[in-house]
Amino acid sequence: MDRIEKKANQSVYDEVNALLNDMLKDITEPIRVREEDLANQLGVSRTPVREALIRLESTGLVSLRPGRGALLIPTTDDEYVEWLRLRETLEGFAASEAALNSSQRDVERLRALFEPFLGDEGPESAADAYAQANVIFHKEIMALANNRLLERVWAAFGHRQTTYRRQTIKRLRRSSDSLREHMAIIDAIALRDAELAEKLARAHVRALHTAFVRALADS
Repeated sequence: MDRIEKKANQSVYDEVNALLNDMLKDITEPIRVREEDLANQLGVSRTPVREALIRLESTGLVSLRPGRGALLIPTTDDEYVEWLRLRETLEGFAASEAALNSSQRDVERLRALFEPFLGDEGPESAADAYAQANVIFHKEIMALANNRLLERVWAAFGHRQTTYRRQTIKRLRRSSDSLREHMAIIDAIALRDAELAEKLARAHVRALHTAFVRALADS
């Protein structure tokens, strides 16, 4: 496989991954995903789509069934809790590295994500938009860590925070706390204080984990 073909296949993988993650937001039970339908929707041949699905099976996003296509599988509560425990370590490391790597422009870009929610009405008035900004923020922190393996892990498993069943910020009423924690992390990155950035990022995920587990116990 030459470099151009590899790049093309990676592009199809990214598109299939994004499409399936978008579909995840609206399902609570596994649904069948047809290789042919995905290929038609993306305007590509079935071969790179098939290869993308094989790669995505290793992340738990889909389950392949010989002769019957693939199942798109929403994350269970238990799996989400496991992911949060792992995320604490990943986010702490990423924020620490981001504090060492980020430019002033990077910091300004992070702050710009949340500027629309800093008014008197707060993030609660635009919950969906804030949730999207939250997803972008964490992806940006991973990118700023400048660690390709970390980015691949996040790309593979980051979908576990975006499924419809666990729109956690809205569900747990953590919008204001989340915003305050995000801004503190950005301030630490701006100061190039790697130790503080790691501490705040880990505390941010730990607070989400605690709130989610408590909500499960109360439900």
